[in-house]
Amino acid sequence: MTLAFTPAQTPTLPQQDSAEQQSARAFQLSLARTEYNYMRSYLEAVPLSADLPSEEKFSLDYEAKVLQVFVPLAENFKSAVMMLLERELQGDLPTAQIEAVRAAYDKMKQDFSLLHPLRDIKEFEAFIHALADLPKALEGLVRIPGDLAKMASGLKQVFDDFIANGPTAFLKNTLFDMLSESHGRNYLQAQTEGDYEKLFVSLPKPLMLSIAPQPWMPQDGRKPCEQDWFFGWLQTAGFNTTNLRGVVLEAEPEAGKAVRLADLQRKFPITDAILQGVLGDAHITLEQAARAHRLYVCDYAMLEGAKADPVHGEPRYMAAPIALFYWNPQAPAGYPAQPDGVLQPIAIQLAQAHDPEAAPLFTPNDCASANDPKGLKWRIAKYFVNVVCAIQHESVAHLGDCHLIIEPMVVAAHRQLALQHPLLKLLKPHFRFTININDSAIHSLIIPGGVVATNVGPAIEDTLRLVGEAHRAWRWDENNPERVFRLRGLQALPQFAFRDDTLLLWAAIKRFVAGYLRCYYRSDEDVRSDAELQGWIHELTAPQYCGFQGLGGLTPTGDPARPWRLDSLDYLIEMVAQIIYTAGPQHAAVNYAQYPLMSYMPSVAGTIYSPAPTRSQVLTDEKDCLAWYPPLDVGLYTFSFEYLLSGVQYDRFGHYESNPRVPYFEDPRVQPLVADLQDALALAEIEIRRRNQARPVDYPFQLPSQIPNSISI
Repeated sequence: MTLAFTPAQTPTLPQQDSAEQQSARAFQLSLARTEYNYMRSYLEAVPLSADLPSEEKFSLDYEAKVLQVFVPLAENFKSAVMMLLERELQGDLPTAQIEAVRAAYDKMKQDFSLLHPLRDIKEFEAFIHALADLPKALEGLVRIPGDLAKMASGLKQVFDDFIANGPTAFLKNTLFDMLSESHGRNYLQAQTEGDYEKLFVSLPKPLMLSIAPQPWMPQDGRKPCEQDWFFGWLQTAGFNTTNLRGVVLEAEPEAGKAVRLADLQRKFPITDAILQGVLGDAHITLEQAARAHRLYVCDYAMLEGAKADPVHGEPRYMAAPIALFYWNPQAPAGYPAQPDGVLQPIAIQLAQAHDPEAAPLFTPNDCASANDPKGLKWRIAKYFVNVVCAIQHESVAHLGDCHLIIEPMVVAAHRQLALQHPLLKLLKPHFRFTININDSAIHSLIIPGGVVATNVGPAIEDTLRLVGEAHRAWRWDENNPERVFRLRGLQALPQFAFRDDTLLLWAAIKRFVAGYLRCYYRSDEDVRSDAELQGWIHELTAPQYCGFQGLGGLTPTGDPARPWRLDSLDYLIEMVAQIIYTAGPQHAAVNYAQYPLMSYMPSVAGTIYSPAPTRSQVLTDEKDCLAWYPPLDVGLYTFSFEYLLSGVQYDRFGHYESNPRVPYFEDPRVQPLVADLQDALALAEIEIRRRNQARPVDYPFQLPSQIPNSISI
């Protein structure tokens, strides 16, 4: 039986409609432009939605999904607070009030079920209120730190907001009020690295703490996530794989963002002797390594000059490090024996300008003479790189290159594409909730005293500057997945988990988009004749609107009022596929890796609490490293927020309806294309899982089943 094919079910191009239908489309768009507009006064050079249109607000089922993540998060948070309270109250006689808290806690743990969060939420509420009453009840009876008292009261406030305003109140109330600015916070400093692990009271251990020890790993007491092989692995399969660049001898046209060896050596005095000393190979030279495409670098020059604000009166520090890596085809001792080799860290400098005393080269075996016989400065140097990588992740790779790229596209699409336009029909699921989640962010995350200011190192004005500079430098075609890795000089890297997995998804997206758009556009002429599409192109490129640059497939018109037009169906396919890719796989790679890979503070944090180690500084044991890590409350705050962001998944990539019997795409020509997309994604899932069996650590962040359609969290 063939489905009926009626015009009412089928999106149309404007030129295919009658004059009356075109008039109705124009009127609908005029109404849309009263809700969808731009704001440029919040972030310099970054267009945002001026309002939160009603259609873009979170739905009830979305908030229910946030609730499922919030409840275990809050339970872990209060358990960790309770643990810190008990540590401070140790030795004091129990009181009725403490017993009441414990009783409420035990009852909540006994009765609470994630399967029935709304039914059992009263037990959680009872515990929170008992905890919040504790400071006043104990006043004068036992010693209790003022900071922890405020944390208890603050947790009650967050919970009350949560009940009154829904689960997204957690995004608006950033927990910052739980953390006071009183002095004498020594009790919140870690006494051992193990104190950070104890903060995961009831949450599942993150991936970086769940790596099983293997016989090939170094047996030196360090956790697997703190070993050198893992530091190299993070560059290609971590929470932020956007900074790695190839090192080349001469500029290469296709690798315009690769780094020339001579330019690197001018500020980072790596020598053949140092490379040979780390590798234990007296024959390899830097020139040979660069010519063989075995040298790679992460250079965080974009953070040079950034300052850090104190939190709770404690100074914090910034750095702009450089880290050099070598692709070793023969895995050395302490590395996984992979057939193609491993990425091995060679040297780190914690500043852009070399200084033998203040900014020496640190190496794994101290062959650059940095006075580091025990490797503790090397450990801290890796921590600095991970922190700065996390800072660039949150401000640019995640917020700037995903959230803030898609948001103006949402506004432009609704202002220029009528509801019955096939392109808007395709893009709406990939735009869902992005404006709302960004609206929450600009009112809580990237504000003074908000999440970023507390958890991420730079002063908020430096974070905003970093976002603005990155947005001005962003070029559309350079971010196409088929070009970006070549542009960075990474095409010869034998293994790159993110690159290799994401290209599977890109191929599936591009095939689907091509099939979909060719249902409506039969030729380039159809593209040229689509007035709504051309209006969308104008709004994407016009400086007063989205202002995107670098769309090399557009045609100049010679008309200063509308300088660009789209003539090519093939380029439209590229553009639309890239939008869907950015909203789906690209965002998933940086968002869902946060809790798994950024939550154990001695390995990855967002802040640095001591200046960079110098050559003359002496570190004698692991306890000396604690000075650089954040206090326990900041660590708890950081990974609690990461757990929320990494835990919410509204839908599944490539699946457009909750009930398969009610298809989202009513056009029967499209339904087979969706089925083919889902088949391709299923095959990609199988292939990625097969690859993970041979990897030292699973790379799950491009599994299609773990990617939503849109930037909805």
